[in-house]
Formats: sequence, structure tokens, C-alpha cells
Amino acid sequence: MNGFLTVLGLALIAMVALSVWNVISRYVFNAAILWADEVAVFAMIVLAWLGAIICAWRDFVIRMDILVSALPRAVRRAIALLQLILVAGICLWTAWLSWGYVARLLRFGMTSDAAGIPLWLVHGSITLSLIVMALIALLRLARLIIHGRDNLWPARAPTGDDA
Repeated sequence: MNGFLTVLGLALIAMVALSVWNVISRYVFNAAILWADEVAVFAMIVLAWLGAIICAWRDFVIRMDILVSALPRAVRRAIALLQLILVAGICLWTAWLSWGYVARLLRFGMTSDAAGIPLWLVHGSITLSLIVMALIALLRLARLIIHGRDNLWPARAPTGDDA
């Protein structure tokens, strides 16, 4: 995951550099890069969804668990099981719906207006991310069932070796 995070970080730096260069070329040289804004928007979408995979893997989620953390261990475990089942199910269902859209984009060969980027690549990153996040939830579900680990509540402090 650390390598994946590095690649996403470098892509973000490249996207910012492209945007800065586009501003400079637009206002200094009076010659805007027509496709730069479109690429920046699509890159931000892809980076956000691929970054969500890292957040899911490292369990960096926003949760309000003050009430849950006060419950007995057995109840926390049941809630964790239900949560993981719901996360996996919703991610898989949404990925299925997303795949239908991606398949249509691929079938029709749709591309973006300015940069000519195949739109299935951008939307496919959403489908991929949803599938991977569902698999992560299923992995955690299996670990919870097999090993009985309740690693969801209370929230643990992130460490540098979570990958």
C-alpha cells in the first residue's frame, strides 16, 4: 500500500504541476492548454477513488463509536459483523451498477471532449475501487469470524506499518 500511495502522490503532484503550467501559459503566454482542466478533473476523480482503497485497507474511516465502544464485546462484535456485511454488500451492489455504465461507455467508445480520454477508464476506476473495498470488507469479515478479532472498535491509532 505504501508503494501505491507513493504512485498516487506522484500523480497528484503531476496534476498540480499541469494545472499550474496551464495557468502560467494562459495568463503569461495567452495560450491555454485546452485539455489540461479536463485531465485535472478526471485525475482528481481517479485519485480520490483509488485513494479510498488505501483508506479502506488502513481502516481510516470516519465513525462515531462513542456509544458502540461502551457496549459489551459480544455486542460490538455483532455490530462489526453487520457493518462489514453491509459495507461489502453495498460496495458490490454499487460496483455492479457502475460496471453497467462502464460497459456502455466501452461499447460506444465514448471519449472526453478536449483530451480524448476514454471515459470508461475514469469511470472504471470507481468500479475497481468499489470491488476492492468490498473485498477488503470481506477479508475483514472472514478474519473476524475465523479469528474472532474485533479490530474495528475501539478505533486504533494508525501506525506507519499498516501496509
